[in-house]
Order: sequence, then structure tokens, then C-alpha cells
Amino acid sequence: MINAYGMQLTREELLERVSSMSQIAGARVFQYTEGKACGVKAVEVNTGDGLVFTVLPDRGMDIGAARFRNIPVSWQSKVGVVSPKFFENQGHEWLRSFYGGLLATCGLKHVGEPVQDGNVFHGLHGRVSNTPAERFWIDEYWDGDDYVIKVTGKVRETVIYGENLVLTREIKCIYGQNRIFVKDSVQNEGYTDSPFMIMYHINQTFPIVSEYSRFYTSADNVEAANDAAKETGDDFSKIDAPIKDYQFKTFIHNMPMDRDKVYQAIINENLELGVYIAYNPKTLPVGNQWKQLGQQDYAVAMEPANTYNVGIVEARKNGWLPVLKPGETAEINLEIGVLSGAQEIESFKAKL
Repeated sequence: MINAYGMQLTREELLERVSSMSQIAGARVFQYTEGKACGVKAVEVNTGDGLVFTVLPDRGMDIGAARFRNIPVSWQSKVGVVSPKFFENQGHEWLRSFYGGLLATCGLKHVGEPVQDGNVFHGLHGRVSNTPAERFWIDEYWDGDDYVIKVTGKVRETVIYGENLVLTREIKCIYGQNRIFVKDSVQNEGYTDSPFMIMYHINQTFPIVSEYSRFYTSADNVEAANDAAKETGDDFSKIDAPIKDYQFKTFIHNMPMDRDKVYQAIINENLELGVYIAYNPKTLPVGNQWKQLGQQDYAVAMEPANTYNVGIVEARKNGWLPVLKPGETAEINLEIGVLSGAQEIESFKAKL
């Protein structure tokens, strides 16, 4: 049965009531027309039960703005959506293109602070989020009683004499559900071994982030990662109102590796509203957290990754650098969803 505006309907009963499914759900393509976003292709996806989000094919198939029943459930930084033609891959210039969004992908060869690796310079968090997709397409179809909306594209990170990594991303949702399923396949299409680092930067801000909110996790334990977190002994789960001159803090969530699914969430207890992620810790063994509670730059991120975000050089030196052999493919599945109401939130907490 399909949950449609408080009614439980069969597929046929629903179709009797709508002339076109686009009336209640679906995907539409549009293009930004001004400022640094001018020319950027985008796809607005409406799941039909309150969750609306924007896929950005020109920005590595990432997910930009997201709203649930008109409440923001993603961070929109002051930078805004920026065309990849403005991307600068030096130092921390990545931050000039970091729109935030619900999902920003870091990688595919490097995740972490800027670093020189031989004769190659890697800027903050790599290039993939600023690389336009190819073979981009949208599909909508019935699968039994499920109306499926799917956006797919390929993002290629490659260079002469170097890597040839191809990310195939499928973003799927089902009518009436407030969940997004991200399925990534990363293949080494080159003829030599290639480093492969990836981190999913899943961002939240006000009102999901507030002094009434907490960070929840399946982790066995949580460690302070950067100096600011270590020096202050900050509680990873506690979220405060904006703080003047705040120094961002990072944490590592050590997940139980004997489970097939683990969770993180940011929940505003006052609003009874939150955003969660779910994934397999065997494919994303490092659960990072970014806590930035400054004035205006006010956000918290859940950041699952396939290795520590220390950069390609440090990862190689410590034996933490994942490598894809020629023709090898890594597959990663990530679920992002909205928690609404006390019952959903309590059911979620029981899964932790």
C-alpha cells in the first residue's frame, strides 16, 4: 500500500486520483541563471511527503538544498552554489566553492588538508565535488506499488599519466518516503593501481542544529580528532547556540565493525525533527564529525569515510590508504533520511 496524504492506497487507486504523477512527486530539471551559479544544471526532486531536494550534476552529482515541509534540512553556506568553472584547487580555496548542501563529496584521490605528493598538489578535500557529471539522466517508474524517482550520472577524475577513476552515482527515492538512497560505484578504469579516498560531507544547520539539538551515533566510542577538540575536552553530542570566535572541532566515531548498518543523526528535540544517515561500516569504516558552531558559519556535519581524512601522503605513510587495482570497483551505499515526530525519533534511537 502507498501512503498518500494520510490515505493508504493501492497503485491503481492512486493513479485514479491523479492525471500525472508530476502533480504529487517527481523530478524536474532547471538551471541557475545568475551570479557564480550561472549555468549550473540542477534537478529538483520531490518525494511527495514533504522532502524536496536538489541534485547538482555539474557539482559531482552532489545534493544541494533540501527542505522537509518547508523546513531547511541542509546547510546553505554564504558561498552559495558555485559553478565548477570558478574552482581553484590550491590550498584551502575549495572553501570558496563549498556551498554546504545536504551532501558534498570529498575525494576521489585525496581527502584532508592540502598537501604536496611528489609533483602533484592536492588542495583541500580533492576535486570530485567540483567536477561535472557525464551520462546524466533521470528516470521515474513503477516497481510494484513503489513509484521510484532516480537520478544517475558519472563523474570522472582523471589526468594524463595519472589516475582514471570513475564514480557512478545513483540517487534514488520512493514516493511517500522521506529517505534518499545514494548508491556509488567507483571504478579504476586505468592500468595502474590508484589511491582511492572518499568522504561524504553531510551537512546540517539551523533549525536542525540548535541549542535544543544533540548528535546521536552508533559508535562504540568517540575520540577528539583535531587540536581544538582535544584541548577543550568538548562533548561531541552537545550543540550550543552560535559562539563568537569558535574554532571548529572534529571527532572520530569508532563504529562497531560486526554490524551491517550503523547510524548517525542530528536531532532537534524541541522540534521533534532530525536528519540521520545509515551505512555499512565495512565500506565506510571511519565515522567523522565536523562541529562548527561559529556565528553565521553555524553547521554540524556527519562525515563517513573509507579512511582517515589525513590526506593522501599521511594515509600512505601510515598504511591507511585504500587502493583500487586496474578494473577494480568499490561499491558504497548510503541512506539519508528525515526523522519527524516523537515516535519516529524514539524508534530510531532504539536502532543505535
